[in-house]
Amino acid sequence: MSRIRDFSKKEPARKENLDVNETILGVIGLTRAAMSEKGVLANMQLAEGLPPILADRVQLQQVILNLIMKAIEAMSEIAGRSRELLVSTRKAELGGVLVTISDSGPGLPPINPERIFNAFYTTKENALGMGLSICRSIVEAHDGKLWATPNEPRGAIFCMMLPVDGKSRSRT
Repeated sequence: MSRIRDFSKKEPARKENLDVNETILGVIGLTRAAMSEKGVLANMQLAEGLPPILADRVQLQQVILNLIMKAIEAMSEIAGRSRELLVSTRKAELGGVLVTISDSGPGLPPINPERIFNAFYTTKENALGMGLSICRSIVEAHDGKLWATPNEPRGAIFCMMLPVDGKSRSRT
């Protein structure tokens, strides 16, 4: 909690060299019960030999956890088809690491899907609409980018680009 409070106070992140795959696997362990309860099948495609990224471990874990839990929640609304989550990593063409979290849920809003990253935007009855806004802020504080695209034929893909050398990169 202190790391998240530090972030909200605009304190500098406690960055260290991290293995993004190791970080993802740690978060997956925390979400297994929720996936099992909601009938979600998780697949991993984690690239080997990725360079370490410079990031605050707790903040990065929070982003990954939030994105995975949002995917699980979105898929819990569907019936009559499989609920599939795919987490993948790869080295990006311009340097950096690309993390994608794909689901087979209902997908993004058809009009202005970018608004999902706006503070207080929500499609849920009892939500504040802050999760994706905070995730984007954390990723941008790490000189990275966070965006979403439709997953064909159904669902959404959240993409997170993290630089390996602390320099901002464009989407790949």
